[in-house]
Amino acid sequence: MSFSVLLVCTGNTCRSAMAEGILRSLIPEPRRGDVLVESAGTAGLVGVPVTESARSVCLEHGVDIGSHMSSPLTRMLLGRSNLVFAMTRAHGEYVASVDPESAGRTFLLSEFADGSDVDVPDPIGAPIESYESVFEMMEGYLKRALPAIMKLAGEGER
Repeated sequence: MSFSVLLVCTGNTCRSAMAEGILRSLIPEPRRGDVLVESAGTAGLVGVPVTESARSVCLEHGVDIGSHMSSPLTRMLLGRSNLVFAMTRAHGEYVASVDPESAGRTFLLSEFADGSDVDVPDPIGAPIESYESVFEMMEGYLKRALPAIMKLAGEGER
């Protein structure tokens, strides 16, 4: 693996876990070995499974995140990431506080995807429709971001 993408939310049991699964599924098959996709939470504990709603919505879209276990955000994880996508501005600020050197490669997911400034809402505790909405939002951002991610991953191999 020569290129690493890290997705960050709060607990790493909904948004970033779903986004990790989505991004992995979007990477073209021949390139899947070239790009490591991980996720972590700013308040994440070690080894908490994804919420049932997150797992269920992802499965409906052909994305299996059932084996995902949460991870806390660490300086080491940030240090090995080429790109960091925060679900909210607050997550991005937290990333910079943990590892100031990663600030230049940390983006709000919406910002990297299309230049907007939109936080991905937290669906925890909300009805399944909220998870569906969040899935579709993140999938849209990640599809728009994918060409730039793959271009950067290709440049990282040189």
